[in-house]
Amino acid sequence: MRLVRNLFIVLLFVNVVLPINIIRAQSPIYSNAAQGLEISPTRVELNAAKGESYIIDYKLTNVTASDLTYYNSVQDFSALDETGTPKLTLDSNSSDNISIQSWVSGLPQSVIVKAQTTLSVNLTINVPDDAEPGGHYGAIVFSGLAPELDSSGVGMNASAGLLLLIRVDGAINEQAILKEFFTAVDRSQNDFFENGPIKFVTRIENKGNVHVKPSGNIEIKDIFGSLVASLDVNKDMSNVLPNSVRRFESNWDTYWLFGYYTANLTLGYGTQGQAIISSTNFWVIPYKLIISVLAIIILLSLMLRRLIRVYNKRIIEKAKKYEDQNKKHQFKNKEE
Repeated sequence: MRLVRNLFIVLLFVNVVLPINIIRAQSPIYSNAAQGLEISPTRVELNAAKGESYIIDYKLTNVTASDLTYYNSVQDFSALDETGTPKLTLDSNSSDNISIQSWVSGLPQSVIVKAQTTLSVNLTINVPDDAEPGGHYGAIVFSGLAPELDSSGVGMNASAGLLLLIRVDGAINEQAILKEFFTAVDRSQNDFFENGPIKFVTRIENKGNVHVKPSGNIEIKDIFGSLVASLDVNKDMSNVLPNSVRRFESNWDTYWLFGYYTANLTLGYGTQGQAIISSTNFWVIPYKLIISVLAIIILLSLMLRRLIRVYNKRIIEKAKKYEDQNKKHQFKNKEE
């Protein structure tokens, strides 16, 4: 009975004490849809030549029921973090051949957009003759106040941005390296799992002077070398800006898994077809389920053994009782 009690304690520990609640971190979300203002497109990528001018067409939509005035400004931006969120630079100290703040013309100081209407507008990008080759990044930022409240400065605040990614020809250096490739639980590296889904993290660092879009897939093979899954990496073709690291996550959403797996990463980027290749290994062992099943099997075996023992004991006692009765009957017959 003590062994049975201990097995119950093991089951309780495996199924109640071991599970760990994971707090999932919420990543910041950057949105170009502001309070009452939508911009289309939200991003423009331009391959430009020095000394040339380019016209950019875009649309502003006022989704509110009131006429709104929007005020415009040009700001440089860089990567805020590994999610690709833009970090705006309000006052750039960069020279004109680097910062695009002086490259934009034809942008009115303010524009009125009627309620529930879309306004088509454009701006001009003038690339200086001495512009540095590579990537230049800026945003046309729109902020608004209701026209009737302009004098007091109080109204519905709305802001949104049109991102500009300009690639100036010349000595272009496309150089992306793999910072890390691993499996993870939440945001922490881990190569042992109890079950799926499995998260794969790919961190790419851009050491060049222009933005790149590394994309490809992860092929997952089991211990026998058979392909069991293929996952996309950067399917949306997001950019990695120069001097920054970007994190891409891919999820294998299968729950029931078992064994040793190998994940092979293959990415391509750049105009010359550069490649990034790596691999990682991980285990998936549903140990709590295995322990529970083994404990139940042992418990059932002990119970069956005990039942057999009780049954045999009763049979033996019954046979012995029958034998004693038979002896008494024979002895009585002899006396007679």
